[in-house]
Amino acid sequence: MTTQVLIRLPTEVARRFRNAIPARQRSEFVRKLLEENLPNVDDHMYELALQAEAFDRANPEEVSELDATLMDGLDPNETFDNAKLLALCQK
Repeated sequence: MTTQVLIRLPTEVARRFRNAIPARQRSEFVRKLLEENLPNVDDHMYELALQAEAFDRANPEEVSELDATLMDGLDPNETFDNAKLLALCQK
């Protein structure tokens, strides 16, 4: 699947682009440039997840402190009640 994108270029850059790249090769040229130069967000998120896991393994005491505070002020026996939620939203 492809999507058409409109971009604006300075006149001189557009002229050089048209002169250097044949008409039927321009889309492929731009695609390669973008793929090579745009950051891959998925790769970045994966690296961050690996760093977070490494931190958790290296600092188990901080993880257990976080786990202990996650339920602060919450009733662990409370269940979701859709009717109660709907009633609250109608007020």
